[in-house]
Amino acid sequence: MLLSITSWWGALEPIAQIYWGIALIATSIFLIQLALTFIGLDADLEADFDAGDGLGLISFRSILAFATFFGWGGVLAISEGFSAPKALMIAFLCGFIAMVTLAYMLSKLFGMQESGTINVYEAIAQEGEVYINIPKAKKGKGKIQINIADKLMEFDAISDGAAIATGVKVIVKDVLKDNIMLVSANS
Repeated sequence: MLLSITSWWGALEPIAQIYWGIALIATSIFLIQLALTFIGLDADLEADFDAGDGLGLISFRSILAFATFFGWGGVLAISEGFSAPKALMIAFLCGFIAMVTLAYMLSKLFGMQESGTINVYEAIAQEGEVYINIPKAKKGKGKIQINIADKLMEFDAISDGAAIATGVKVIVKDVLKDNIMLVSANS
């Protein structure tokens, strides 16, 4: 079998050997990366080189996609009888399209991820309800429940006026240090 692979390789033109070499090496690395992705070990492989395009066009994955499709595009073009310059153009076009497509898809995919971080300042001017009595004039803390980003959340709260009893509706006036809400009764 090794003899047949060696004779096949030797029968190829040098340009075909280059395309086959690029295609086989890039595809092997792609398959290794794919296997690592499935077992969850690929997080450290991604090296993103910021090209300032906001698209992540120059990254390990996009370069790998370029090399894989460049190699296979060149192999296909040479096997179809195209000249070396036309094969190079076809290979480059295949690689470039793959690189741009992958970068676009990854940017959309990563754009769908949520950080899970809530912006507590969205609570300002919103209505909440006292959960635990709030003492008067900042003499202590109580608790309120309020919806932020469609999530019911609980926060410590203080009043700069009268005491506010459990169940009373309040308006958040400000968010203080440590996410303590400054509230007043909603009249």
